[in-house]
Parts: sequence; C-alpha cells; structure tokens
Amino acid sequence: MSALAVVKSISPFNIMDTFVAWMGFNMIHNSLSVVMERKLANNFSALFHAVGCSSMGLGYMLSNNPKLLYLFQKFSTGYFLYDTVHSVKHIKQPLSSMYMYHHLATMFYLHQNPTIYNTVPILFFGELSNIPSYFVYYLIKKGKNKKALTLAKKIQFCVYSFIRLPIATYLTYDVLRTVDNRIPVYSMIPVYLMGLIWTKSLWKNL
Repeated sequence: MSALAVVKSISPFNIMDTFVAWMGFNMIHNSLSVVMERKLANNFSALFHAVGCSSMGLGYMLSNNPKLLYLFQKFSTGYFLYDTVHSVKHIKQPLSSMYMYHHLATMFYLHQNPTIYNTVPILFFGELSNIPSYFVYYLIKKGKNKKALTLAKKIQFCVYSFIRLPIATYLTYDVLRTVDNRIPVYSMIPVYLMGLIWTKSLWKNL
C-alpha cells in the first residue's frame, strides 16, 4: 500500500481514535512532568508505549483478533505522533530528523497488510527490544546504583542485539523475498540500520 493509499483509507473514526491516543500520551507526559523532569517523563511515556505495544502485539499474534490489531495500530500511531512533536520541540538536529524518519516510516509500515508484511511481529519485537533501554536511562539519570546500572546495560545489550540482529534480519528478509511491492520494506531499511548502529554503540558502552 502506497503512502497515498494509506491516507485515502483513513476514516474520521481512524483520525478520532488516533487523536485520542495522541492526547493520552500527552496527558501521561504532562502528568509525569509534574513530579519529575521532562526527559524522565518522556522516558516513562516511551516505556508505557513499549509495554502496551508488546502486549497488544502478542495478543494479536495469539488471537488474530482484528479489533486488537486496530487498537494496536492506533495506540502506536498516537505514540509516534506524540514523540515526533516532542522530538521537534526538544531534540537537536540531526538526531531530531532521525527520530522523525523512524516514526514516520514506522507509522507508514504499521498500516500495511499485516499478513503480507509481518507488521505486528516486526513492531512487537522492535518495542520489546527497547524495554530494557528505558530502565538503563532511568538508572543513568538517577546515578545512584552503579551495580544495578552495569547489570541493566548487559541485559539491554543481550536483549536488544538478539532481537535486532537475528530476529529483525530474518523478519525483514522473509518479507523481502515474498512481497511484490517492496517499497514499504525499503522505507524501513534505514530504521533497521539504525538498530544495527545502536547495537554497536551498546557494545562499546558495556
């Protein structure tokens, strides 16, 4: 499905539900910002999305329930819109542009045919691999427990590298060899490469 086709398929109800999800993440961030600094509030908002997305993705893969797929899509689209705005406002270039591309490409891919493009497993594993990172960031910001931070970094590297190297590579290759329209997959290649680069960075920082 092309980007134009994705836009044409959007109904008022899709827009409303995505808006509700976007507002929900803004409310979570604003509420947390009252009791902690902005970066930590954003970190916990991202953790909430990763856990929610992983749970919904797993639920859909086990049940094949179309209502759960719809919720999965709107929940994640709302989060990526929230974080895109946050990146533009608070993160300097070129990192801001990288986040924007990551989010826009993922939203585009998320609305492809889930059976053909493995959209749910790809996003499920992608967000699952991110979960340890949010705990590492929290420990870094608090800076009190070095032993816990060292352990958390090792867990982060093991989980992230295992998912982003063999699993993400297999899922990407599996889609590329079976689909006729490869444009959605090609749009995600830079995101895949970002994962490889980040894996190398995690290894250096162990």
